[in-house]
Amino acid sequence: MPRTNLSLAQIEAFCALAQYKSFKDAAQYLDIAQPTLVNRIASIEESYNAKLFLRQRGNNRLTDLGLALLPRFRSCLNSLREAEFLLLAHSKVETGEIHIAAVSPYRVSLLIKHFNSLYPNIRVKVSFAASELVGQMITRGEVDAGFYVPEGNTPGQQAFFFYEYELVAILPAGHPLAQRERLYLRDFENQSVIRREPGSLTRQLFEHAVAREGVSVNVVYELGSRESIREAVAQGLGISVVADDEHVPHDNIVTRRIVGEGLTARSSLVVRNDRVSAPLTQALIGVVRQPLEA
Repeated sequence: MPRTNLSLAQIEAFCALAQYKSFKDAAQYLDIAQPTLVNRIASIEESYNAKLFLRQRGNNRLTDLGLALLPRFRSCLNSLREAEFLLLAHSKVETGEIHIAAVSPYRVSLLIKHFNSLYPNIRVKVSFAASELVGQMITRGEVDAGFYVPEGNTPGQQAFFFYEYELVAILPAGHPLAQRERLYLRDFENQSVIRREPGSLTRQLFEHAVAREGVSVNVVYELGSRESIREAVAQGLGISVVADDEHVPHDNIVTRRIVGEGLTARSSLVVRNDRVSAPLTQALIGVVRQPLEA
């Protein structure tokens, strides 16, 4: 078998710098010293008399050659992970780690609990973020897979249906609208509304729905988490909307169904094509396809 001058450490260094564009951040990701990372990149370039990165502080961009090498090097790392899993499976250990991103903790926590019962030696790392950020993490290869609502079909990615949810209104218990059994979008006219941050799918769905109905709302607060939204509503600072499976009951809050178009969404497990065949990813896909019970 012909030998190669490239080492696994060099390939990992290249892929990390391509992903993070910063020597400092890439070194932290690999848990190595920054000079070590610099030396590994330099050794590739010197061995082959090739320039792989355009150096710029905090923004080291790939050259055309680097761009051509990136998918091949990533494929090498993915193949190595698959080979390692096969060896571990053969030894009956079946250990490893899978990193996923998600928007809502409730359903994903139930799924992880089920996954852990089937694969107790596989560690699951979860990063929670707004929908837009989850999509970016998947595209950049920062995670193995992500749970969110994708906007159409993204080239190079596959989506596996997880569950469907709808938006509901949350109101202070003493609010006039809390006396109604259900709400219509027109009921939000000129109401004091607390909304999520930009990039939140909940915010996008609600704003598009009221815009279609020609309804104007009075945004009084913009908060960055469902927990802060819940607390603000409980304090009587305004009303808001959340996904029906995300709301945690509170003595000072009531929920009401909203009648209107465009208030439902389908959450999926989204995986890049180059990660779909990995054994750990296949195991996760298999669990997603099973009925999920609370």
